[in-house]
Amino acid sequence: MDRKLKMRLDAYLAENLFEEEIFAAKKSDAPPPMACLSLVSRIKLDKFFEQNVGETFSEMLVRLIDESGEKNSDVYNRAKIDRRLFHRIISNKNYQPKKDTAVALSMALKLGLDKAKDFLAAAGFTLSKSKRDLIISFFIENEIFDVDELNDCLYEHNQNLLGDKKNSLSPPD
Repeated sequence: MDRKLKMRLDAYLAENLFEEEIFAAKKSDAPPPMACLSLVSRIKLDKFFEQNVGETFSEMLVRLIDESGEKNSDVYNRAKIDRRLFHRIISNKNYQPKKDTAVALSMALKLGLDKAKDFLAAAGFTLSKSKRDLIISFFIENEIFDVDELNDCLYEHNQNLLGDKKNSLSPPD
């Protein structure tokens, strides 16, 4: 990472990073959930989900690739994602990716911060105020969409890399 970029990132982290407080879990006074919903309640719940659940991560990925006019291979290669995993994601509309996979794909699609957050939210994730997520946010905000360069920076800051074994971007053996 060049010196100027490192200085900008260090300033960004200093401005945005804070120690997260850990709160002790409180016991809830709420009554236990009902063991079983009536058939009518289940039908109403299913209808509610149909009306309120937006596009899935997989559907959003396919749409964003179509809108970009790029080939699937360009996207998964830029994201450093295995072809088999990519095809598993786009062929299963309910596929639930790991956060790192969603981050890598958002970078490969060159999404701005707001769109990247929406994309991550479709997978059930967000970018927090942790040092690692702030580094990712910095790269996205500054339109630095190179996964290798991001990993170099994460390494320099002693953070888990995208594609670490526990955050693998490849399918399991």
